[in-house]
Amino acid sequence: MKTALPVSGLIDEWVRIPLTDGRSLSARLWRPANSARIPAILDIAPYRAFDIFRPVGEPLFSWWAAQGYAVLAIDTSGAGGSTGLLLDEYLPQEIDDAVAAVNWAAAQSWCDGGVGLSGLSWAAFTGLRAAGRAPQALKAMVLGGVSEDGWTTDVQNLGGATYAARVDWAGVMLMFNALPPDPKQFGVGWRDAWMERLKANRPWIIPWLSHPTRDSYWQAKAAPVSGTVPLLLYSGWADKYATSVLRIAASWKGPIRTIIGPWEHAVPTSATRGPQIGFLQEALRWWDRWLKGRDTGVMDDPKLRIWVAQPDRNGALEQGRWQGMSWPMETSQTLQLRFGSGSMALKPNPKAPLKLDEDLYEDAPGPWPAAGALLGPVADAGLDVVAAPVMRCRLRSDRAGGLLVARLLDIAPDGQAVRMSTAALNLAFHDGSGLDAPPAAGEWIEVALPFQATAWHLAAGHRIGLTVSAEGWPTFWPGRLGATLRLDKASLTLDIPVGAPNPKTLPPFAAPVTAPGAIVGPPKWLDPTRETLLSTGLANASAWAPAAASYHLAATGTDYHRASRFELALADGGRQGAAAKVARVAFERPGWSVGVATRLIVRSTPAAFRIEWTLRAFENGAIVFEHSDAELFPRSAV
Repeated sequence: MKTALPVSGLIDEWVRIPLTDGRSLSARLWRPANSARIPAILDIAPYRAFDIFRPVGEPLFSWWAAQGYAVLAIDTSGAGGSTGLLLDEYLPQEIDDAVAAVNWAAAQSWCDGGVGLSGLSWAAFTGLRAAGRAPQALKAMVLGGVSEDGWTTDVQNLGGATYAARVDWAGVMLMFNALPPDPKQFGVGWRDAWMERLKANRPWIIPWLSHPTRDSYWQAKAAPVSGTVPLLLYSGWADKYATSVLRIAASWKGPIRTIIGPWEHAVPTSATRGPQIGFLQEALRWWDRWLKGRDTGVMDDPKLRIWVAQPDRNGALEQGRWQGMSWPMETSQTLQLRFGSGSMALKPNPKAPLKLDEDLYEDAPGPWPAAGALLGPVADAGLDVVAAPVMRCRLRSDRAGGLLVARLLDIAPDGQAVRMSTAALNLAFHDGSGLDAPPAAGEWIEVALPFQATAWHLAAGHRIGLTVSAEGWPTFWPGRLGATLRLDKASLTLDIPVGAPNPKTLPPFAAPVTAPGAIVGPPKWLDPTRETLLSTGLANASAWAPAAASYHLAATGTDYHRASRFELALADGGRQGAAAKVARVAFERPGWSVGVATRLIVRSTPAAFRIEWTLRAFENGAIVFEHSDAELFPRSAV
C-alpha cells in the first residue's frame, strides 16, 4: 500500500516553452520555493497535463520536486495546451522539440544546468530518442515501458505479425487528437486551435499498415541504443516492453541499471499487479547520483533486478522473489527440449475471443488450454526460466507467406495450464531483416522464433508445454493468404535460458510513496447517460469496453466523461478481420461545454485494407464539426 506524503513549500505554475518556429509547449512546473539553482526533470507526453493526465502525474512529479528538483510535465506539440499539430508518433519535429525543452530548462534562472528525462511509455519513447541527439544538458534518464524500435516492439507487430490492438491504439489517438485545448490554460484562440486539430486529424493506422516492412518510415523513428547518458530502465513481465527494455539494457554504453517487476504497463507505485515498490525513491537515488553528484549506492546495485514469479493457476505474478543478476547474463545454462519426429499440419482456424480484455494485447500470463500442446519432460526439481526462450524448427507453407504463432505453457500435474509467453512470426520476415522476403510456396525454411522475455519459476512436478498454430486471433490479425504450414517435428527444438543455480536474492524494495494527487469527485453538471458511443455496424463482434470515467476535477473546475469500446469480428469464414474503436469524451463547466465522438473501423480482404473514420465535435450540445472519410490501400506482407 502506497503512502501519500504531504508536500509543502512548492511553487506550482504553468509556463510556456518557446520554440524557434513560433510554436510553444505548455508545461506545468513544480519547484521548491527558494532561490537555489537546482536540476530539472522533464516528462514530455501528449496526454494533457492540465486535465486528463493530472491525477496520474501530480502525485509523482510534485514528490520529486519536494526533494529538491524542478519538475516539468510538458504537453507534446499539438496536444493539450501546446500549440501546433500532432500528426504521428515520434516524428523528427517531436524529438527536436524535446531537445529544445531540455536546452530551455537548462538555461532558466532556477536550473543549475543539469536536466533529466523521465517517463513511462510515450514519454520514455520521446526521451530515448532525444538522448540520441546528445543534448549537452541531458545528464540522466529514468525511463519505463520503452522500445528503441517501434516496428519490432510496440503495439504494432510481434515478429512482423500484426497486432489487432493496433486498431485500438490508433482509435485512442484519433480521440486524443480531436480534443480541444482548455481556454483556462490556452487562452484566446483555443477554438481556432481546436478546429485546426480536427481538420488535420487522420488515423495513424493508415501509415502504420501501409508500411508493413521495416522500411525508412520505421527506421527514421528508431532510437540508437549505444547512448552514454546514465539510464535507469524499468518495465514489468505483464508488459510487452520488458523484452525491448532488456534489449536496450544489453546495448547501452553508459551507466545503466534495470528493474523488471511483475507489473503491467504502469508506474510501479500504482500498478495493479503487485508487489508495488518504492519506485519514486529508486528514481530519486538515480537523480541524486547523476544530477546532484551524491553517492547513493546505485552503482552498487546489480545490473538487473528482476521479480522471479511463481504464478498461480490464473497467471497472477504476486508470489515470487526479487533477484539480482548480471546483464547480459554471465552465468546461466540453456535447457533444450525436443518434441519427437514426423510432421504436423498447422491450419489457420481463428476462434472467437474467449476473454478479449485479457488476450487483446497478450502481455499478461493467463490460463490457456493445454489440449494439443507438445509436452516436455516433468521437472524433477524447480527451475527458473529467465529471459527469452527460442523455438527453432523447419517448416514450409502452401502459399508464399503465412503466420506462425507459439505459446509457452506451464502445465501443472493435474493438467491445468498457464500461458507463460507468446511468440509470433510473419513468414514474410522470416530472415529477420524486417523486409518483405517470403519463401516460395512449398519451400522448406528454417526459422528461429524468440518468445517474449519472462522470469518464471517452474515448480517441481510441472512441465513445459508448447502450442504452435498458423493463426493467433484475437491477438494477431488474420494472415493475408490463409496459409497452411507443415512443420517438421524432428527439427523442432525449444532453447530455454535457465537462471543461475545460486542467484542473489535481494531484500524487498522500500514501500511505495507518492505525494497527494488531484482532488477528484462526482460530476456536478455532466450527465453521463447522455454521452453515447457511435455505432460500428460490425456483425457478430466481440467487444471490450473499459469502465467509463465520469468525474469532477476540482483544480480545473470541470466535469469530465470518457468512454470507449473496442470490437473485433471475423469475416470470410474466419480468414479476414474487422475491428472498430469508438470513443466519447465530454468536458463541462459553467460557460464551457464541449465534446468529441470518434469512430475508427478497419477491415481487410486478402488484397486490401479499408480504413473508415468519423469525427464529431460538439459545443453547447450542437455539432460544430463533422467529418467522415475512408481510404483503401493494397495489402502486402501482412
